[in-house]
Amino acid sequence: MNTIKTKWSVLFLLLFSITGMVAQSTISGTVKDQTGEPLGGVNVILNGTTKGSVSDFDGNFSITNVENGTYDLKATFLGYKTFSKSITVNGADVTVDFTMQEDAASLDEVVVTGVVNPKSKIESSVSVSTMDVKLIEQASPRSAGELFRNVPGIRAESSGGEGNANFNVRGVPVSSGGSRYFQIQEDGLPLNLFGDTSFGNSDNFLRIDSNISRVEAIRGGSASTQTSNGPAGIINMISKTGRTEGGSIGATYGLDFQSSRLDFEYGTPIGDGLFYHIGGFMRTGEGPRDIGYQGNKGGQIKANLTKEFKNGYVRTYFKFLNDKSVMYLPMPMLLKGDNANPKFANLPGFDITNDAVQSAYLQQSAGTSPFNGGGTHVNDVRNGNNPKSTAIGAEFSFDLGDDWKVNGKARYSNNSGEWVAPFTAAVGTVSEIETTARTAANATGALVYSDGNREAFNPDNGLAQIIHMFDVTIDDLSNFFSDVKISKKLTDNIGVTAGLFSATQNTKIGWQWSSFLSEVKGGGQARLADFDGFSRNGQYSYGTPVWGNCCQRKYNTVHNVNSPYVGLDADITDKLNFDGSIRFENVKVTGNIQGGPTSQGNYDYDGDGVIQGIEESVPVITGNAGQIVNDKYNFVSYSAGLNYKLNEGAAVFARYSSGASGRAADRNNYGLDGKADVQYDELSQLEVGYKKRLKNGILNLTGFMSKTEEGLSNELNRTVGNSFKAVGIEAETGLTYGNFDINGSVTWTKAEIDGGANKGNTPRRQADFVYNVSPTYSYGKTKQHILGLSVLGTSKSYAQDDNALVMPAYAYFNLFAKIGLTEGLSLGFNVNNLFDTVGITEVEGNGDGAFGSDRLVRARSISGRSTTMSLQYKF
Repeated sequence: MNTIKTKWSVLFLLLFSITGMVAQSTISGTVKDQTGEPLGGVNVILNGTTKGSVSDFDGNFSITNVENGTYDLKATFLGYKTFSKSITVNGADVTVDFTMQEDAASLDEVVVTGVVNPKSKIESSVSVSTMDVKLIEQASPRSAGELFRNVPGIRAESSGGEGNANFNVRGVPVSSGGSRYFQIQEDGLPLNLFGDTSFGNSDNFLRIDSNISRVEAIRGGSASTQTSNGPAGIINMISKTGRTEGGSIGATYGLDFQSSRLDFEYGTPIGDGLFYHIGGFMRTGEGPRDIGYQGNKGGQIKANLTKEFKNGYVRTYFKFLNDKSVMYLPMPMLLKGDNANPKFANLPGFDITNDAVQSAYLQQSAGTSPFNGGGTHVNDVRNGNNPKSTAIGAEFSFDLGDDWKVNGKARYSNNSGEWVAPFTAAVGTVSEIETTARTAANATGALVYSDGNREAFNPDNGLAQIIHMFDVTIDDLSNFFSDVKISKKLTDNIGVTAGLFSATQNTKIGWQWSSFLSEVKGGGQARLADFDGFSRNGQYSYGTPVWGNCCQRKYNTVHNVNSPYVGLDADITDKLNFDGSIRFENVKVTGNIQGGPTSQGNYDYDGDGVIQGIEESVPVITGNAGQIVNDKYNFVSYSAGLNYKLNEGAAVFARYSSGASGRAADRNNYGLDGKADVQYDELSQLEVGYKKRLKNGILNLTGFMSKTEEGLSNELNRTVGNSFKAVGIEAETGLTYGNFDINGSVTWTKAEIDGGANKGNTPRRQADFVYNVSPTYSYGKTKQHILGLSVLGTSKSYAQDDNALVMPAYAYFNLFAKIGLTEGLSLGFNVNNLFDTVGITEVEGNGDGAFGSDRLVRARSISGRSTTMSLQYKF
């Protein structure tokens, strides 16, 4: 018996010794930046294993249960160079404290947008740019367009206010406004199925605030197969998640214009693998131009909650947006010089960079509603661009073991709103405008001011304008998107991904138009004119008689999309990687469209039983079904690329892609059988690039070629569609020299119309050169003070495809300054368009008649100088 006890005792001691031999240890430490401040949110992993950690708010990290051995500890964080160190564990805990070095634009950042599988920039055969919180703050964007103009290869026409911008990517044309070939995403899903829905562009439902963690921008490349209707590129706004505790609150005020805004955000872990983030903004103000009333008013709130498991995570998110912003459409200007070398200038009493068509006297638009068979419709012009969105979504990602992974995301957005803005349809002398309006509307009566004592209409500068009110009801622009994919690593070097994207997009939009007469005057004080006894409060028509009452419309359609896709990623050698993907787009469109008017004539608008002059010719959309839409189409997109790492600091890549973009319902005609004239437009692209890690930053060079085939169709009483081709090169750099940083890019594009009457011409609004450069200087004990300047410019372009009228080159300067007052508290100043530069982005027609020795024209310029002050506390 004693012998048995002795044997068990020896066995126990042996097991205890073996356990000690394979004891598991902890690697822990603190991460700081170059100023000695702790860095939270740093990913710290043991390379080649599944073990890792994320540093907390105080910069602390801990990796537990590490077996004995030698490991490569690797730390990555957006905006910083990768830290790597060899660590040996030998039965005891190890402490590793280290400092992360800032990197102007790291090539080690992992990209998740527009790629088959997430991978670092230097390993990706795509052109990708990223912006972190620091760069976004320095850009000081007031809109998505003002942010996107900092991305190489993108010409963003952000002169119209917060939304409805036009985006030109690498010479791919701006066919009909918006972004037909360019997809804007929020956390990996589109905001709208189509980027160019009239008055419902994707950026209308996007607001830039402190919820954004980073921006990823893909031009060309695998965008053809990784999203619907975005073959030219994808911009993805990625939200903060709260994995690391922290937040901020800030107040911003206009110093030379009326504006006040409050931004807030906070996120934190709450235990047991749970963490959340919530944030948003609220604001009110007139905006950077003088319009005579509060044009910007509303806000947004976003939140997400994440639960992490051992092998993955689940996240839910929510967004509520209800925000009103001023939309600036083409307005009266003076056109000096000839068409080849014009100068766009101010008119007497009207400043083209600081005034607008809006006025304190123009606050109400009346017409007939297309949604109730022609009932009355009255809208408040002060609502402007008023998107309303309530969205809820979820995403998940899990490692299933045996080299299987699954992830997916889905979101439902209940979108609606309105879009109301005045447009100068004609400008001229009072007698010219009076004759034009009187003839078109068959108006009677003398022209008088519509307010006050109704004295004779006699503006100081002798000018008048016909205003057509863009009055659009967005009854339902809701959508549901889902994207689920599963990946399997077939061998150590080959992986395959298969997924399914599904979408439902409602488009129920009504166009109501009306016409006004106004003087041309700035300061938001332009008074309206009546034909005495005919007009009503400056409105002389419930339609647009100068345009033949063309444009009352109703769209009520549904797009259903199912797009399976598959991608292959293969490491051919240690240095050479291949990835290819193919997507099958299947689309069904149903509903009806009523182009108007469907009837026109007497309409007792005020219901007094008497048909008065203004009521004798009223365009109406009647209540019948209208043009039936019943269409199906499909197409195949594909993309293939090679990436070769020359060494750890340089790579070259090449990619060919062929994709297409379907058309929004209001960008097409439909036949009696319900089939579309043009179902989709095709885009093929070739790109070759070089990525280089420099001693103090990075350099990216990409050459590209593209061919766009647009079908011919009729859109808003004009024929559109053509072939286009483009070649070019884009260069992007980010450099750091001590306290001095510089980021910039330049894109040269030679674009050409390749068919039709304008064959050989340059497409409208396409500049040969687009560039931006942003130097910043940080100083102080902890670099708490920052002084920055950004320069954004474009070479000349043409107003229209006929290349008759040049839009001159321009460059404008933005100034940024941040003063650190105490730890976490800073005072900031931003000056947008420092030198009040005129930058023309859109021109209607080619002159509206003479004004002295010069001409009148209707055009749109970037807004003039505006200065804001902000007080922000980060905690």
